[in-house]
Amino acid sequence: MKTKALLLLASLISSTIAVAQGGQNTKNSNKTVSSSKLETTGLNFIINDSGINTEMSEVGSTFFMDKYLILSNKKRGFAKVTTNENNNANNNLFCANIDKYGNLSYPIVFSKILDSETNEGGVAFSPDQKTMYLTRAKAENTNQFELYKATLDLEVKGYWKDVQKLAINGDFSIETPSMNAEGTKMYFASDMAGGFGGYDIYAADVLADGTLSNIANLGTTVNSAANEKHPYTNGRYIFFSSEGHENYGGYDIFRASMTDNGVTNRVNIGNTLNTNNDEVAFILSGPNKGYVSSNKNNNKEDYNVYKFELTRLNQKLNALVVETNSKVALPNTNVVIANEFGEIIKTTTTDENGKISLAVEPLTQYTITAEKDGYDNNQSIFRAWSSENNNYNEVIAMNQTKAEIIDNTIVIENIYFDFNKASVKKESELSLNKIIEVLNTNPEMKIAINAHTDAKGSDAYNMTLSEKRAKSAYEYLVKKGISKDRLEFKGFGESQLKFDCGAKCSEKEDSLNRRIEFLIK
Repeated sequence: MKTKALLLLASLISSTIAVAQGGQNTKNSNKTVSSSKLETTGLNFIINDSGINTEMSEVGSTFFMDKYLILSNKKRGFAKVTTNENNNANNNLFCANIDKYGNLSYPIVFSKILDSETNEGGVAFSPDQKTMYLTRAKAENTNQFELYKATLDLEVKGYWKDVQKLAINGDFSIETPSMNAEGTKMYFASDMAGGFGGYDIYAADVLADGTLSNIANLGTTVNSAANEKHPYTNGRYIFFSSEGHENYGGYDIFRASMTDNGVTNRVNIGNTLNTNNDEVAFILSGPNKGYVSSNKNNNKEDYNVYKFELTRLNQKLNALVVETNSKVALPNTNVVIANEFGEIIKTTTTDENGKISLAVEPLTQYTITAEKDGYDNNQSIFRAWSSENNNYNEVIAMNQTKAEIIDNTIVIENIYFDFNKASVKKESELSLNKIIEVLNTNPEMKIAINAHTDAKGSDAYNMTLSEKRAKSAYEYLVKKGISKDRLEFKGFGESQLKFDCGAKCSEKEDSLNRRIEFLIK
């Protein structure tokens, strides 16, 4: 039999979907990190009253058309007041107007007939808003909620029909449902068996007929041994409330990244939003504004709905690339920075002091890949979270590779000199140490040190410069204990170019022409 419910409708405005479960709160207050250890995240939330809060409890749910839906145990209009076993009024679902400043007003009952005899819970809608998912407490166990589906009647404006309990229900609670913008995934909280403790957040596929299948726990990046509820996704990220993980107390709002490789980079959204009480039902109404519900007035049962505006502070990463053991800075290191979605943010090269800098996005996780001839590639993870003065300082340590002996030549990376000078740079002293290691391992070995230049400048000048550079390498090896009778050196200027390209040489070709060779005699 079809069940039809009257719903007060307004004109359709597309919006993001999120839900809340009316302040239902199975507490587990184990805290893993004290608030003193949580610093600025680079996000600044400005919180204001939404305009509809009363002495009773109000918890935000989601958007429908141009309305914002809330759950409240305050009697409004013709809503029937029902109570639970403790004689407390049950929650009803209300819809409120939203003005251009985000203020809420005139909350009226969303549906008289959909209102059950028990607690109403969070709701969600399909992207076309023709399918509604609603939760309500079980009559036989009011601590557990079940998930229902209803369909908008296209022939009778303002009516819902075919209210049916979904097959995924069981001897557990399903709460705070939320659907992605594509209508392909439903997220919800449940204490079903097999979770990590308390309430966990799950995902399910939404089939063509609106039913759900393939229920999957989102894993330990999102879920903890405590309770997680109120999932909301805006596509790239999933926001949720957790009593576990790194928080200030009660439920805090967290964000995690939803990548092709799974959910990653869980971060507390910061102490300009979260308090030592409960923050739940986070939802964005625009890129930098939205709503959140909290009982921060210290009455655990009394939630209020707050609007917020978000500003992102300018943050900067300063990274220094060094050799692991000596801590010598490594100029000319190629560095690629990508975010957690695999998008390349910047490709750069360290300066003469081994440094790079770039602007970073708060809460974002970056993979920094450093590559340099003569060194193993280094890949490190950096997260823009918890900074001092919105600046991050990172040190990237790279391990040297060993020298190779190929065709009577000791092969190492290029030796660098200051422009038009013969003094060996600090980074190249590390390279010459590889030659020392080979010579110490082979005490009978003798070598010739041959220096070459590019074709820029006169022949005579380049010959003199190459002679000086060969001598500098020779003197460094002698200073480090290699016997002079095992070494000889010679400059060849531009007489043995690897690339004879004249004035048309590229920078890479010039750099390969400028070289020192170590030949075994």
